[in-house]
Amino acid sequence: PWLKIHSQNPGHLRNFAISNTVANNSRMSLRALLVLPQFLLAPGLEISQAVQHGTARQSSASTYYVSDVADRFTAVLQQLKARDSHQRLAAAQDEARLRGVIMHASTPQDKDLVELAIESQEESRLERENAEGAVASFVANLRQISGDEASAHSCSELACGDLGYCDASAGQESALCRCRAGYQGDGFVCHPPTALVQHPLIQSPAGALPAQVADLHVSLLRGNNVAVAFRDMSRRDIGFVVIGAARDGGMRWNRPTVISNRTAAFSPVLVELKGDHSNLAVAYRTKDRGGDGMLACGRQDKGRVLFGPPQVFARYQAQLASLLALPNSRVAVLFAEHQPRTSGDFDMFGASLLAELVPGSEGAAPASPKLLGKYRFAEGPVSRISVAALSPLSFVVAYRAGQDPNEAAVSSSRGATVAVAELWGPELVFTTHPLSLEPKQDHIWARSVVALGNNAFAYTYHSGNEQLTKQAILQLDKTTHRLVMLQEPVLLSRGFTPFISTVSTALPSEELQSASQLELLQTQEHRLFTFLGSSKGAKGQGKICRVLQGGSTLGGCKEAALSTGQVFSVASTVLGDGRVFLLTADAKGLASYALVGLMGNR
Repeated sequence: PWLKIHSQNPGHLRNFAISNTVANNSRMSLRALLVLPQFLLAPGLEISQAVQHGTARQSSASTYYVSDVADRFTAVLQQLKARDSHQRLAAAQDEARLRGVIMHASTPQDKDLVELAIESQEESRLERENAEGAVASFVANLRQISGDEASAHSCSELACGDLGYCDASAGQESALCRCRAGYQGDGFVCHPPTALVQHPLIQSPAGALPAQVADLHVSLLRGNNVAVAFRDMSRRDIGFVVIGAARDGGMRWNRPTVISNRTAAFSPVLVELKGDHSNLAVAYRTKDRGGDGMLACGRQDKGRVLFGPPQVFARYQAQLASLLALPNSRVAVLFAEHQPRTSGDFDMFGASLLAELVPGSEGAAPASPKLLGKYRFAEGPVSRISVAALSPLSFVVAYRAGQDPNEAAVSSSRGATVAVAELWGPELVFTTHPLSLEPKQDHIWARSVVALGNNAFAYTYHSGNEQLTKQAILQLDKTTHRLVMLQEPVLLSRGFTPFISTVSTALPSEELQSASQLELLQTQEHRLFTFLGSSKGAKGQGKICRVLQGGSTLGGCKEAALSTGQVFSVASTVLGDGRVFLLTADAKGLASYALVGLMGNR
């Protein structure tokens, strides 16, 4: 009857709707409660320092203080929940009455006012629940920081760090914050590792001989996946490809796929084709020396790779080729060409092949690649080729060059040479004159190039005569098509270095990077990771540097990721989430991998 009286009087109805809205806007106590966590985390307080530096577990006083604060919040939260249980019943009754009022509203304006009251009441309820959930999450995080790992019943109660994740695996008593595989910390504060955590790449069945792996290569795939190629010396030098997915907790692997059943596959390299994440290109040679250079197209199918018939692109091959993906399912193969003369000698030069891959229809094997043309980038013998994409249409190639047969005398050494190529329509054009970084040093051995962003790249190499490893930064001037030295070669390490591997978070395309990594890069610089080895298969040592001023310089370099065992060969790639996938092999051919986090602070 009381509601009927109000419904018959528009003025009373409006007053009722307004008073109902005000009465349900009881948010001050919850807002005050939500301000308390911010106050407790204010600079200067002990709990703030403990949380920010991840040291709460190391101090008994801090641990007691954090635990006591969490107990107090829990008590207040229980009181609020007890109050809300009574309020929910009353709110449900109020809503039922208001629904009845709407049925008897005399004007559309009165009906709108009552609906506004119902919406306001529902918003108040949702805000109370969200606030209580936030406080419960805050309490669970406080307890985990203080060492109580049984504090959270679900991941919704935790707010892990940017480089951490919530683990609610079966068999655990509670949800836990952990650092992503490749980082160290407590899940709230995570930083790059000081030592590698290595895992076997190939799990051999019980009683079977382990695979003897050689010619390691790894390539990044979209979706934070990797493709690893290798030659198995224990199985007639057959080449294999295995696809792995990088997850927060580690890697998940599919079964290896044979590259070619008919021939051996020495130094296999592969890339994912642009535009279609299911298709790959692989290049290899059929013999260690004097073999045929082969190029084939592969398509991923349920974690395995189906390869089409290979195409011969070069003869008399004895060195590792480099492979790079270009738009429209095209690839560039960089290799050392040997063409026989009638006299029995060879004409030698650095060559690049432009080819188009034909994946074919689903369910059928890919077709043989189409060879579009060959282009020379160096006259005379070349070796130790390394490439890096600067943009979707351009790339840099570093190599060791011998004497040009067209030159009467050698004026300077070309042991550390670099050039740039660009795709101009259907043609591959080397647009810069080759630049020598060490014109007075002949024996330049291991090397690696990697893009740093803004057409800049790092060139890292080992000078054998000096027994020094150096690193330079160069940039392509797009206007003049000339290479500019941004940082002269600087010393990285002393002593012999048998291998060098460099990767950078400055990927050529944002589609390769995860959303969380793109968000981190809004506030943090790109990172450069360099992994060096020493003589006699000693332990490898990693170094992480910040890429500053748009790629023009490096800073804040710190050593990280020391290998726990001997390393004789290495391959690496950066994942889309800012971690490095580092692949190594020892003298027995046993391959291991490790994840190395690059972001965050140490």
